[in-house]
Amino acid sequence: MGEHSSSQNMSEQPNISAEETFYVGDWRVDPAAGRISSRGVEHKIEPKAMTVLVCLAQQQGQVVSRETLEAQAWAGMVVGYDSLASAIIKLRKAFGDDSKNPRFIETVPKKGYRLICAVQIATEAPEEEQEKDQQTEQEEHVSAKAAIKSSAKTGKSPSVIMLVAVSLVAVITTVALFMNKQEATVSSKPETQISEDRQVIAVLPFKNLSDDVQQDYFSDGITADLITDLSKISGLSVMARNSVFIYKDTDVDIRKVKQELGVDYVIEGSVRKVGDRVRISARLIDASSSINIWADRFDGTLENLFAFQDSVTTKIINSLEVTLTERDRSRLAQKYSNSIEAYDEFLQGWQNLWLSSREGMYRAKGHFLKAIELDDRFARAYANLALTYIFDHQNGWSDDDALALANAHKYADKAIALDPELPQVYWVKGFANIFSRNYKQSLKLAQHAIDLDPGFADGYGLLATTLNYAGKPKEADRVMRQAMQQNPKYPAIYNVIHGEIFFNMRDYEKAIENFTYALDVNPEIEESRIWLAAAYANIGELDEASWQLEQVRMSGGKLSLQRIESVIPFKDPEQRKSFIDSLYKAGLE
Repeated sequence: MGEHSSSQNMSEQPNISAEETFYVGDWRVDPAAGRISSRGVEHKIEPKAMTVLVCLAQQQGQVVSRETLEAQAWAGMVVGYDSLASAIIKLRKAFGDDSKNPRFIETVPKKGYRLICAVQIATEAPEEEQEKDQQTEQEEHVSAKAAIKSSAKTGKSPSVIMLVAVSLVAVITTVALFMNKQEATVSSKPETQISEDRQVIAVLPFKNLSDDVQQDYFSDGITADLITDLSKISGLSVMARNSVFIYKDTDVDIRKVKQELGVDYVIEGSVRKVGDRVRISARLIDASSSINIWADRFDGTLENLFAFQDSVTTKIINSLEVTLTERDRSRLAQKYSNSIEAYDEFLQGWQNLWLSSREGMYRAKGHFLKAIELDDRFARAYANLALTYIFDHQNGWSDDDALALANAHKYADKAIALDPELPQVYWVKGFANIFSRNYKQSLKLAQHAIDLDPGFADGYGLLATTLNYAGKPKEADRVMRQAMQQNPKYPAIYNVIHGEIFFNMRDYEKAIENFTYALDVNPEIEESRIWLAAAYANIGELDEASWQLEQVRMSGGKLSLQRIESVIPFKDPEQRKSFIDSLYKAGLE
């Protein structure tokens, strides 16, 4: 059955179901089994990506908005901005599609996505295909029943039994770099631990009004920098980037933001960048009444951008009548860079860093190096460059692990020397120390970052990570919950950290929940797949464990027991042995 144009009459749209098999072009899609197949080639599709595909198929030929797709695939969950993009990338890879010359999924800038390939329900397929479908379903059903029976014999809890069965015939969903409805994680509306005398503020993602969607990095960077600047003020508590970027490209209800984040004030704005000219609008809003307190607009060249950013920060402080300490003034006076060209490179690097992929990290490193070349006193560029080397070391993305870690320390030290009042530089140095097995120093650095900014949720995340690898998972669990409270809409990496903690507490069910959720949010987090493979191996799900390892191999990551054992920073030999033995059971050699 060949592909055909999206000009297909909508009245002839097939009735696609999330439970029944259908065809996209020549590809047979089985949502229940989480697989697509064509001409002897078969690919497993992760649950969230499959839900996205089903939603697109149900509206074949029509543009489906980002909001609609996220509501379908991540209903009731808080996800990062890159979650949908990652799902689309996974689908395109499975179909062998090209985003620039799409045959299956077309991107419609600032609107959404469209399935442009023909769709047919499975009953319209050749008879032999139907018979094959039935046989496959019967085999899967038998396998699921056998798994349930086996679990019953081994005395596993009903939740484990269900997990085994569902992993064979349906969808696994849960938690990972950062949120879950279960006891394992924090609810979507926790009470943040904020002092009553500190005003709570959320800086919503500034809208990119440029015609070029590629300019998102610039508007996102303006937002993140304003968050960083306001976080320097002791009289304010500022919501973390992860908590506010869930509202990116959405029609925001200010009172809903207040309800979900517990904030007193909201800042929102827009950016239009064309060449070397930029227009930025910003306004401060009372979250209780939705009344504008202050508004301003900058319209000029990029060379005057820094002055405008300083002006916005000052006017917000004055409008909120915040009293600055001498330390606040000193920290605000510290400039990130004097070069607009270096700043632009830094923002592009930052955008790629958040992708958490090997390719993204490579591009990010190039931008940070260019930023430093243009401004050799750019502390944040050094800190983020150090972070790319930590990821290289951790994931095997470097030809020399030891050199990667050494570079991480070198650039983190440089960042601290240039801006010792910036919490993020100690956070990066702390992570480098974990992989150097210097746990005491990592704990000290994490605490110092928190002292500089009591609302710095990632500081608590570093503290929890260090405690976990130092052999104190129960204490790490308590601290990780603090991090989640500080950052109510926390990113997927929080779930990864929490999953590792549960693994070391031998609570493999909750570990699987967290790792799976993290992958739902961002399928590119290889660390989560490795730990997930180990957790599945410990509950006897060896096929699922093996599949997770294969996904890492396909992405080009270095994967061997010897390398992982040399890199994983366990202090407790028993914890290290347990992890390595689990990966061996999963089929890693």
